[in-house]
Amino acid sequence: MDVSENDLPYYHYGLVTVLETASVQLFCIFWTAFRNQLTDYLIFYIIFLLMRKYGGGFHFRDFLPCFITSILSLRGILELLQYIRLEILPCTLISSLSLLFIFLIAPVPSIAEDFTTEELRIRKYKLLHIIWIMEVFIIFLAFIKQKHLLHLFMITLLFTSSIMVAGKIHIFYYRKIITKEKTDD
Repeated sequence: MDVSENDLPYYHYGLVTVLETASVQLFCIFWTAFRNQLTDYLIFYIIFLLMRKYGGGFHFRDFLPCFITSILSLRGILELLQYIRLEILPCTLISSLSLLFIFLIAPVPSIAEDFTTEELRIRKYKLLHIIWIMEVFIIFLAFIKQKHLLHLFMITLLFTSSIMVAGKIHIFYYRKIITKEKTDD
């Protein structure tokens, strides 16, 4: 297919993004399969992907820091999952409060994104539906006393919340620096 020179940077960006994302996911899949935690990873990834898609959060500018942080974060989450021993009620409450927190601060765009009010409203609306489905699932897990999956939900939602807070802080300081540069000119 012929690509115009004007569109070439978009195709390049898309290809690089797909390759970077795929490399992180393949590494995580192989690593978690080797550790017999593939199911936990897949559940984590589905929850995280849904929250991240509509909730947003912090983004690195370069691939290498993203790759290293993703791997270390996943390892930390899966290790923590081995040692956490909360009872069902606190785990359910923390998960539910994390969902509420995510809804309240979302969506968190990156510094490269600039959403219209309508786009923000649509993201918030879609996120609300996902949160309701997750909340029902959390209550179901508590009802059937599935501690391990509740712990996985809780850790994933807390991790997602922290990425969103980091994104908000990053945007705040980025805008502050940009505003200062404009006033200095």
